[in-house]
Amino acid sequence: WNKGKAEAQRGYNDDLVISMGIGMYIRDTALRYRQRGIDITKNALGNMQVNRTAYQGGYNAGSNQIKNPYEIDLGDGNSENINWLL
Repeated sequence: WNKGKAEAQRGYNDDLVISMGIGMYIRDTALRYRQRGIDITKNALGNMQVNRTAYQGGYNAGSNQIKNPYEIDLGDGNSENINWLL
């Protein structure tokens, strides 16, 4: 200490002291942000819900008579089902 101020001894450097102080600051800051990230993740996962509605399908072949999207018209009156691609 020199006049109430921390200093390195004459002929020495204070590199280790400064690097230790920077390291402690980063550690404290990183721990705070890590905890904040954990809290955000817990809130996000806690707000997820399950929707158990039945799958309605991509088309309705019943009442609206919408064409099956997996049937291709070959042009000669025949059609080909391409479900095998999936």
